[in-house]
Amino acid sequence: MRRLLLLGLLACQGKQEPPPPAAASVQVRDSSGVLVAELRPIRPCRGSIGPVDLIVGGPPLVANLGSTEWKGSAADNGTTLYRDGQPVVRVFPTGDPKTVSVLDLHGIALARSALNAGVATVTNSASVPVRSLRIEGDTIKADKPALTITGTQDLVLGALLSAPELSPEVRVLAACERVLVKDT
Repeated sequence: MRRLLLLGLLACQGKQEPPPPAAASVQVRDSSGVLVAELRPIRPCRGSIGPVDLIVGGPPLVANLGSTEWKGSAADNGTTLYRDGQPVVRVFPTGDPKTVSVLDLHGIALARSALNAGVATVTNSASVPVRSLRIEGDTIKADKPALTITGTQDLVLGALLSAPELSPEVRVLAACERVLVKDT
């Protein structure tokens, strides 16, 4: 009798559903293959750049880094990102498949990315091109600095994650906003 119970128990254990696969991550690697940034486009969104590791909920955006609170407030003129209640930057437009700008509090673009003919061009505050990104096979290649981005075909998302002009926190929040807005 014990053997039958044990056999029945073992049979039930063998029929468990496998866990769902982990969400694919978007990874940015430098020319040496070192991981520079990573984004998990899930709810909540998770992003890491250098020592900065954020879990971002939303919309509206909300995240904590130690005792620092980050929030995003959406409006017609984009999403303003706040650090401890103080505005830092504005991301505009929200959810556009071809362009994004991260603007300072005076409306000057710290980084702007626009998609044209399969190439995303990133410009600085003087509208001078500083980098371009293009799809090569199943990866995105950025030229200055030389980076490889995997896990997405979204050139604008790749431009946000790979923008050294922006602080790591702003890069993660803007990238998470992009993927969270696509989900809603």
